[in-house]
Amino acid sequence: MIKKNNIPDFDDLIFESRNREYGAYQVRKKYNSSLITGIIAGSLLLCSSVIVPFAIAPRSDEFIMGGGRYVSVLMENLEPPKEEFYIPAAPPPQKSETAQEIVKYVPPEVVDTVFNIENTPAATDEILAHSEGELVDAGGYGFGDEIFEGEGGFGSDEPFIMVEVMPSFKGGDINKFREYIQKRTNYPQEAIDRKIQGRVFLTFIVEANGCVSNVTVVRGVDPLIDNEAVKAIQGSPDWSPGLQRGQPVRVRYSMWLSFII
Repeated sequence: MIKKNNIPDFDDLIFESRNREYGAYQVRKKYNSSLITGIIAGSLLLCSSVIVPFAIAPRSDEFIMGGGRYVSVLMENLEPPKEEFYIPAAPPPQKSETAQEIVKYVPPEVVDTVFNIENTPAATDEILAHSEGELVDAGGYGFGDEIFEGEGGFGSDEPFIMVEVMPSFKGGDINKFREYIQKRTNYPQEAIDRKIQGRVFLTFIVEANGCVSNVTVVRGVDPLIDNEAVKAIQGSPDWSPGLQRGQPVRVRYSMWLSFII
C-alpha cells in the first residue's frame, strides 16, 4: 500500500494493481532518462563526424610551403608581339597619327628562336620616345626571348639586337642564363600572401665589356615581383660580349619572367 508521504505519479496509478515486473512499467519509468541519454549520444556522434575530417585534413599553408608556387623563366619561341595603343584623354590629333605611323607592324620572318624585323621603323624604346605623350604598350604572347635586328653600329651607342656572334653566358647559350635566373629569382612572401602573380616582361643590355645594364620593366604586374625580377637580372655575372665584324658590341635582350602561385 502506498504511503501517505509519497505522491504517486501517473505510472504508479496505472500499474497499482498490475504486475510491475513484466517490463512495461520499467520502460515507462526510465523513458525520460533514456531520451536524454540518446540525445546526448546523438549530438556527440554528429559533432565528431563534422570535426574529425577537419582535424585530420592537411592545412592549406602546408601545401603552399611544400612547393605550391614556383617562378618560371620563359625565353624561347616567342610569338611576334601585338601592338596596343593607350591614348590620353585629350591628345592632339596630329600626335595620334604620328604614333600610329611609328608603330606600323610588319610580320617578321621566324628563324629558330630569332625574329628578324629589318623593316620595323623603330625598336620598342624608340617608339616610346617618339610617341610624344602617348603610351605605346607592346604586348606579346607565347614563350621565349625576343631578339630583333635593329639599328646599331660602331658609329653610335645604340645596342644591336642580333649580331654575328651573340653573347654567351658562362660558356653557354641563352638557356644557361634562363636557368640561372630561375634559381636566383625570389618570390616575395608578401606577394604570395596577397595572391599576386603574373608575367613580367623586361629588357636588358649586355655591354661590350660583358656586364649587364639597363634592366627595364616593359610590362609589369606589381612592384613586389617587378623589383625581384629586376634584381635577379642585375645580379648576373659578366657575359662574354657579342661580336660584330670582330669587335665587341652592345646587345639588347628581352625576356618574360612568370610568377605563379
